[in-house]
Amino acid sequence: MISRKLASFVLIPVLALACSKAQQQPPPAAPPPPPLAPVPVASAAPATAATDSPPPPGISPDWSFPKIADQTANNGLLVRVVERHALPVVELELVILSGSASDGDKPGIAAVAGELLKAGGAGKWTSRSLLDAAESLGSSLDVLTDRDSTRITMAVTKDHLGEALDLLAAVAVKPRFDAAEFQKLKRREIDRVSSLSRTSAGWVANMVLYRELFQLPAGVHPYSRFDAMPKQIEALRLEDCRAWHKREVTPKNAFIVVAGDVDQKSAGQEVERAFAGWAGERPETPAVTAALPPNALSIFLVDRPSSPQAEVYVATLGPERQSTEWPVIRTANQILGGGVAGRLFLDVREKRSLAYRTRSSVEPLAHGPSPIILSAGTQTAKAGLALDALLSHYDAMGKTTPADDETSIATRYLSDIFLVGVDTVGAVANLTTDLGVFGLPTDYYDTYRAAVRNVTKDAVASLAARYFQTGKAIVVVAGDATRLGKPLSHFGPVKVVDAESGFVTRTTLAYDPTATVELPRINGT
Repeated sequence: MISRKLASFVLIPVLALACSKAQQQPPPAAPPPPPLAPVPVASAAPATAATDSPPPPGISPDWSFPKIADQTANNGLLVRVVERHALPVVELELVILSGSASDGDKPGIAAVAGELLKAGGAGKWTSRSLLDAAESLGSSLDVLTDRDSTRITMAVTKDHLGEALDLLAAVAVKPRFDAAEFQKLKRREIDRVSSLSRTSAGWVANMVLYRELFQLPAGVHPYSRFDAMPKQIEALRLEDCRAWHKREVTPKNAFIVVAGDVDQKSAGQEVERAFAGWAGERPETPAVTAALPPNALSIFLVDRPSSPQAEVYVATLGPERQSTEWPVIRTANQILGGGVAGRLFLDVREKRSLAYRTRSSVEPLAHGPSPIILSAGTQTAKAGLALDALLSHYDAMGKTTPADDETSIATRYLSDIFLVGVDTVGAVANLTTDLGVFGLPTDYYDTYRAAVRNVTKDAVASLAARYFQTGKAIVVVAGDATRLGKPLSHFGPVKVVDAESGFVTRTTLAYDPTATVELPRINGT
């Protein structure tokens, strides 16, 4: 774009030249005839602004998720084959149905042991030669541990299917548990969480948020730990990894997804061959008291001294992932803050400029209620105002019926964006894996899209009234406690948490409804 100053330098010579040429031309013999009057036409109504209303609903594309063919190997391993023959590529995902929720009294063990399956070498391969073997197939061997699963994945051309399965089988069945690699891996994990505890406001906030959402009267809920702390990882031993592997990594606690240019029969035969020596039963699921939604407004302030910014969270518990209410809660979340058409973005960020980032989400879990989380990243001076805005939208969601256009935009987006996310074999494999992790039927995605398209504004209002209840939420703010304590006390008693001392409560500030919510800025923040 040309600046105004530059434009003036360009424009002046051009005008001068035009005037000079005009002086050289003889005057016209006679003035031109007046222009013809335009023919009157019926004027249309002024065009509606693009943001005033959505375009009319279109026809949602008719599409079905690829067929999933299931078979069970002799050792109990479930084999899920999805044929996609567009490219000669095969995606492999070996899924262990145990993630960080299986840590028990050893926080961090699932993540460390899962990564050690690869990092410590397996079968005939050392740590280095295992990676070299994967790269020689034009692939990489990856391990991902989340709350409910440990996923070991590879993507190869179809002519390397057998070799890739041999690598996955070695990692799952014959890990070496190399002591030196274990120490290096543990040190990297300690460095990771130590760094996050110092530098990430979101990380420290979530450590408290999940603890409080899944707080039990007695015992520890499997989902109450967002991550492990440095001292907990330091306490892990190599024998703990061996014990976790023996207990959790079994064929009856796993399934494998084979998606791409394969057929069910040959894929099943190859899996049967590669995993023939694997044995073991599914581990017992520990009995845990069900977590309950918050029954009051509880406010926690995680101190980050002198921080110029703050992370603000408001959370409660929603329906389980397997619930028939899932399409409705997803629609409600989309209306609230699932995208740029959501209320949080349009109001908190765009209209009032209270946050540089704001959204809401529903986090799926395999066992138990799913967290509903509203969040905002903002300047310290605006943290109180941002919290006030999040709470206002939280309350309004439970008290009002969405508009027709809000519901229409949300349901169309959720139905159609699903199609955009299944354009690769890898995406199809990931979605197939999710079905297994969350215990959903193979035709779920087709019924889900149909259910989403049929969600009504009254259904959203009815469900939201049960889950978004005024004065019942967990609030966590990560920021400078010296500045933020007083503004947050406007909403209720504030527990100030020390992140450097194991997230213990350092002090409690009394409720002060007269406290000023907005702070004066210091050096612009």
